[in-house]
Amino acid sequence: MDPISQVDQLAMILRQRILDHSKTRSTRRKGSGTEAKSSWVASLKALAATEAVDDHQLRRALIQNILAEQFGHGLVNDTKFQQVVERVVDTLEADEAGTTLMARCILELRNG
Repeated sequence: MDPISQVDQLAMILRQRILDHSKTRSTRRKGSGTEAKSSWVASLKALAATEAVDDHQLRRALIQNILAEQFGHGLVNDTKFQQVVERVVDTLEADEAGTTLMARCILELRNG
């Protein structure tokens, strides 16, 4: 598989995870979410409350956290991991459905 196809496949997985996050948000509010997940979601909400952080930075942080949860938090400081994060964000931003899902997530994070 060439790198573009791998990024596209990863983008599809992320779209599904974002959809799953949106669908199960009310369930997690009732206490069924994991402690680690709620911790990074809380961090993203705090980041979203900062006026100096634009939507692109917030989308990037969201994708980075989803990927780190999936592949391990030890990769976060790796240059190649950060390149993958940026490519996935770019791919999602270039896709209409990805843009819509990300916009919903960002709105949810900003509105608490």
